[in-house]
Amino acid sequence: MIKTISDRLTLIGTAHILPESVEEVKKEIQEKNPEIVAVELCPSRYVALTTEGNGERSQGGGSGTALMNKVLYFVQNRFAQQTGSPAGKEMLTAIESAQNAGAEVELIDQDISITLQKFMKGLGFWGKLRLLIESVLSILPFGKKIDLENITEEEVVERLLKELKEFSEPAYNVLIRERNQYMADRITRIMKISSGQIICVVGAGHMPGLYDELEAREEKGDFDSWENIEFKIE
Repeated sequence: MIKTISDRLTLIGTAHILPESVEEVKKEIQEKNPEIVAVELCPSRYVALTTEGNGERSQGGGSGTALMNKVLYFVQNRFAQQTGSPAGKEMLTAIESAQNAGAEVELIDQDISITLQKFMKGLGFWGKLRLLIESVLSILPFGKKIDLENITEEEVVERLLKELKEFSEPAYNVLIRERNQYMADRITRIMKISSGQIICVVGAGHMPGLYDELEAREEKGDFDSWENIEFKIE
């Protein structure tokens, strides 16, 4: 899923657990030869993905947050094992491809510990219990199968986002809406201080909201370089 927002900004939506996402990201970076590649990672997640154990260790935030972090990570990697692509590999591929192309790398996501703390606080007791049960059921042989091959299709993304909203509006706000705003702010700053091509790699779930937000900012001229802004005293 690739969308162009301006003549300098390209947004790539990936499924964190599909091998096709890795190749798509690599190809786009090689062809565009960008000045900056921005990825949906925070420093903590980057360290977790590049450290032995591949992210299984807690990111902090209390024992409850640590437990749910492990549950979410385990479920994601269960799907990754089915496809042969480690979870988060497309983000690491984006970083490696950027470095090979001589591009700068920007980690634009909100710190995972902050996100998880807000997520757990918003769920409440019954929400946490339901999440735990559904996480366990999803990895059992008789659990509901997900069509991984079509996970990046827009209609599938919309359905998954709708299900997340129905599961918990506060969880949707924390996991999707607030992070979209955070990343949009980071991308806007990057656009202001740069002049070359920018490629932003994010999870497919962020594509609809992040694209709309960035497109609105582009139309308002928010991406204009600070060097081109005139400060006048009337």
